[in-house]
Amino acid sequence: MVSMIAFILLRLVPGDPAVAVLLGPTGDADFTEEELIAVRAEMGTDRPLHTQYLTWVGGMLRGDMGKSLMYNQTVADAIKRRVSLTAELGIGAILVGIIFALPLGIISALKQNTWIDYICRALAITGVTIPLFVMAILIVFLLVVVFEWKPALGFAQIWQDPWTNFQQIIFPIIALSVTRIGYLARITRSAMLDVLREDYVRTARAKGLKEQLVIIRHALKNAMLPVLTLTGLQFAVLLGGTVIIEAIFLLPGTGSLLLEALFNRDYTMVQGVVMMMTGAILLINLTVDLMYGWFDPRIRYG
Repeated sequence: MVSMIAFILLRLVPGDPAVAVLLGPTGDADFTEEELIAVRAEMGTDRPLHTQYLTWVGGMLRGDMGKSLMYNQTVADAIKRRVSLTAELGIGAILVGIIFALPLGIISALKQNTWIDYICRALAITGVTIPLFVMAILIVFLLVVVFEWKPALGFAQIWQDPWTNFQQIIFPIIALSVTRIGYLARITRSAMLDVLREDYVRTARAKGLKEQLVIIRHALKNAMLPVLTLTGLQFAVLLGGTVIIEAIFLLPGTGSLLLEALFNRDYTMVQGVVMMMTGAILLINLTVDLMYGWFDPRIRYG
């Protein structure tokens, strides 16, 4: 279904990739009708839509994502060179979100209706309400204009130069994770409040267990199910956010690759990136479902 929607929507966008190729980088090159027909035939865009779709899907099933219409490279090679950056952004944003959101939500629940709770809730709501692109622009403004911070030119992979990579990736991760922190903190607080009222938590306290043990072993573990669910659902939004973040911070990931392909009417590249992101979302949600059994033994027994 995703493949069909992506394929149809791209064909509804005005523009012809063959014309874009013939116009060249400057956009003012001359060409004849015969040249246009020849380029369309070479690209395969002159064939009926159902034939183009079946050819593309057949190639995907064989592991062939096709060749870029604009550049002399395969879609798989282009994604392979850029996917590590996007993966680093996504995983980093999830980890930062969990690291900051869980304590914020737990403290807010334990100190319900106190000034500490109000501050934690205000921080969470602020994170949710600030749009991603606004947060990214604010970070860039503060770093460049106020602190005169200048990142290293180009992009260093984490396995090549970890320190330079950290400098280049940490602020995009922070911008991408702020909204995640807000959502996760709020759902953690709600889940913890529900669990803390359960009988088994009162029983654990009545047995004389330490409060830290009651919170971590009995309350937090059972409150993690809705947090995990939201994390899986937010991953799709997070991947969409990487497109904005990579554009603002000039990072060469799959998000910027998707934007370039859209501007150039590179149908094959756009379709390949969309399917790659869809596969990543499905994989993350499958992982979340498998983790349910570890947090709640009743799921395994059922």
